[in-house]
Amino acid sequence: MDNFQKKFLEEASDLINQLEQALLTLEQDMQNPELVDSIFRIMHSLKGGGGMFGFDNISSYTHKLENMYDLVRQKKLKVSREMLDITFESADHITSMLNDDGGKTAEIKRNEEILNKRIDAILDGDNFSSTGADSEDSSSETSVLKTFYIKVKPYEHIQRNGTNPFFLIDELVGLGKTKVNIFYSNIPDFENFVLDDTYIWWEVILTTDKDEDAVKDVFIFVEDDCEITIQKLCDADVFVMEGIEPLLDCRQDFPFDLDKIKTLAEAITALEKAKNESAAANAAKSNSGDEHIKKFTKESSISGIRVASEKIDILMNLVSELITTQAGLNLYAEKNKDAELTRITENLENISRQLRDTAFSITLIPIDYLVVRFRRLVRDLSREVGKEIEFEARGAETELDKTLIEGISEPLMHILRNSIDHGIETAKERQAAGKPAAGKIILQAYYSGSQVVIAVTDDGAGMDPKKIKRKAIEKGLIPSDAQLTDKEAIDLIFMPGFSTSETVTNISGRGVGMDVVKRKVSDIRGTVQVSSSLGEGTTITIKLPLTLSIIDGMLVRIADVDYIIPLSVIDTIFAVEHEKIVASFQNVINIEGSQYPFYYLRDEFGLTDSAPAKEEIIMVKYEDRKIGIVVDNITGEYQAVLKPLGKLYRNQDIFSGASILGDGTVALVLDTHKVINQFTKYNEI
Repeated sequence: MDNFQKKFLEEASDLINQLEQALLTLEQDMQNPELVDSIFRIMHSLKGGGGMFGFDNISSYTHKLENMYDLVRQKKLKVSREMLDITFESADHITSMLNDDGGKTAEIKRNEEILNKRIDAILDGDNFSSTGADSEDSSSETSVLKTFYIKVKPYEHIQRNGTNPFFLIDELVGLGKTKVNIFYSNIPDFENFVLDDTYIWWEVILTTDKDEDAVKDVFIFVEDDCEITIQKLCDADVFVMEGIEPLLDCRQDFPFDLDKIKTLAEAITALEKAKNESAAANAAKSNSGDEHIKKFTKESSISGIRVASEKIDILMNLVSELITTQAGLNLYAEKNKDAELTRITENLENISRQLRDTAFSITLIPIDYLVVRFRRLVRDLSREVGKEIEFEARGAETELDKTLIEGISEPLMHILRNSIDHGIETAKERQAAGKPAAGKIILQAYYSGSQVVIAVTDDGAGMDPKKIKRKAIEKGLIPSDAQLTDKEAIDLIFMPGFSTSETVTNISGRGVGMDVVKRKVSDIRGTVQVSSSLGEGTTITIKLPLTLSIIDGMLVRIADVDYIIPLSVIDTIFAVEHEKIVASFQNVINIEGSQYPFYYLRDEFGLTDSAPAKEEIIMVKYEDRKIGIVVDNITGEYQAVLKPLGKLYRNQDIFSGASILGDGTVALVLDTHKVINQFTKYNEI
């Protein structure tokens, strides 16, 4: 049963994520019935799954929330701010129960008692009406009944998975009027009978006021364990039709005569057509809602295969080992000069590359995965500090390696907290400065070459370089006579222990923040930059590699050491005579009529042996410029599997890792951005 409980926990986590997304959208459009239906279905799924997999506390609690939103669907209750607050807190509460084996601790139980009292207060309040908040609309909406034919044929193994199929039929019966037909023909003789197997199956005629999604939700956790057919017969109650009784008088192992039931239903449907046309027109108008509502509904219907994160990690490790082995095979084929072996090696290399790209794409997760959490953070913290803040996400479909997604979550949380607490002013301060009362935070993500750029921009007060410098001097972080540009002063916020906050709050001001951001971003081979204009706002930009595990690189050599430079940063390559490099003035060389600055790595690394007569200068992209990196020679392109250097080399920022070559030797992977940064500072001293 443990495996199936684990499956439920994963699916419940996704459902809670969908719940928060729906709630955040509903908060902007409280009259939208489509979103209310989505929330109701999520609660229904959590209730059914909780009951099925032994999380009875979750099932009973979500049942109460489900009832509350069902009243909203029936227009007997109106959505309110208090209701949304309770549902947000309930999402946190359900998460706590999931993490606490169903929520059995005293603290969780106390929290549930408080939430239940608040739900009861809403149900007993003025906004609840037993006759309906809008009785005319309510009566027309709830009176539309639908009849479905449902076939439930469980696979024999279903009970071994911990699922009792009788509960499924019981839940269908709870949705409305039903007629159930049972089939026993698959039961084997006694010698072949297995006690834990399921041999019977059912047909159900169901008349209900629920929609087809509600019927499908009954089977949400058993879709892979049953043959399920759901067919809408008509928009009417077949149980009140004259002459229906003989058609529903089913006999064992004889199916319902659906053709005759449909024929009879058509007559009733025709009579109801005029009445339903008006309701259908209203529904069509509702379904044409705002684009963001359409987007939510569309995304929630996307299906896929759920794969455990551990399996993806294993797959990537195996692909990495395959690429390393492939490199060894290439080297062996080159030495042996066998035409057939070379052909096989090239084919295998092509397959390995395709497998690598496919496996890598599986690890990519859209940044939208984090956006719901960030929307919730901005919503809650802005209310806590008494500020009105709008949050906008752009490029949320941008994908990033799942390891990077995990690593970037906390730094972005720090940045957003600082924007809310320090960046955005109060409504009074903003209006006095001629700004709108509501502040704005924009999170934007996009691809730039082989990097993903994530920028967080606020339209707040901006940073004062003079104030930052003064605080740094007071804290002893820099000498009092330090001469800094505005950019250098602003960069002081990344120093450990730096804070401009005068008071300590629950959000920030403890001197721990931006230094943590920089360290954590560096741990995943990223960079972070800040730009700010006093009175206008601040932008903090994070640049990350697409992946941490495998890169396409250029294998180069300096003296007797191999290095790898990522192909993504290389622009052009020139062969240059050593004498021209020696004769250059201040490391600037003229190539094909253009002048380029360069770094001579032999000098930077302190190598004293003789250089070759002709060397290679690799032009790499650095911000908006091209800068040369001089190496002895170029071996060729290479698929590099990155490995960490270990604790002894943690301070060697210019190397982002190492890769094992086909002959078993090690090549260091150069981070050209950090190479240029480090040697620029060194040469300026």
